[in-house]
Amino acid sequence: MKDKIKKMYDKYKTEAFIFTGRIEIFYLSGADFDGFWILAVKDKIYAICSKMIENQVKEFFAKQNLHIYIGVPFSDKVVEILKENEVTGVLADSKYMNAADYITLNAKLSAAKIKIEAKTGLLDKLRFVKSADEIENIKESCKIASEVCEAVKSELRPGIAELDVHYRIIELFAKYKVKESFAPIVAAGKNSANPHHASSNYKIAENDIVMIDLGCVYKGYCSDLTRTYFLGKINSEFREIWGIVKEAQNAVLKEIKAGLPLSFADKTARAIIDAAGYKDNFIHTAGHGVGIEIHEMPSLSSNAEGIFLRNSTVTIEPGIYLNGEFGVRIEDTILITKDGCEILTTAIYK
Repeated sequence: MKDKIKKMYDKYKTEAFIFTGRIEIFYLSGADFDGFWILAVKDKIYAICSKMIENQVKEFFAKQNLHIYIGVPFSDKVVEILKENEVTGVLADSKYMNAADYITLNAKLSAAKIKIEAKTGLLDKLRFVKSADEIENIKESCKIASEVCEAVKSELRPGIAELDVHYRIIELFAKYKVKESFAPIVAAGKNSANPHHASSNYKIAENDIVMIDLGCVYKGYCSDLTRTYFLGKINSEFREIWGIVKEAQNAVLKEIKAGLPLSFADKTARAIIDAAGYKDNFIHTAGHGVGIEIHEMPSLSSNAEGIFLRNSTVTIEPGIYLNGEFGVRIEDTILITKDGCEILTTAIYK
């Protein structure tokens, strides 16, 4: 945790940082439980918690040189600590601090003549590149998701409802002792034209298209994959659209590597889909970062700034959606390498 916070001090010229969100606290400390705040003040780190989780905090941080303050409200403890250290300003991430906490803390700090500054994405650049441990956790998460996807695919048949498949996915994840990283999307027939369809009681029909988007969380790290399957006889239009989407994804996967612009993925996939005549039917970006959160930096849009970095993990997910008819999306989580990429989700495509 100290090394990560030191990098924060090197980047942001501030006297102190306050971390209140579970995501940022997990990234910094590895503590996969919430109910406490982390306050970094110069060369000291404090954990502020209630009596309810005092034992958990003390046990988890037993071998770290951490100052633990017990008491509520947390905002009073923050003011107390900052005053003791003669701090005049503290930096917070507005993405993870809820509005009520910010308003309360700002009022109390202002009364103590201490300024709180809020920015978004303080940890984004650090989180972009994954450590060896993070990569192993993401790989295992992808392995489990791939196995669950294939198991569910083998059970698809006419007459079962989208929600039957939805809850089967959750059941299978439970057998691996993991939870889903987002509510599984099972979209059959016309419902597949909606990228984020909420699984319903619609019963899968013979010769139906079925889009399945799923992922799980392993040791705090997410996976994300989408497959679009066909039951029974595949008509020519389905086959054509599926082929275009896969061609678009393959074009990205073939060339992507560290050093390329982040905009490369979307521009490459979109050029193929546009050329096939479906410019207005690719209605989201070509992918996103994945790690502790299912959607994190970077967003792979055509106007994204920056470059792909080695050991970052992203999704590549082009799609074509024909409103009122059907949709096709194919998504994989990948690891960016020096000379290319490693596809981490291995579920069969057809």
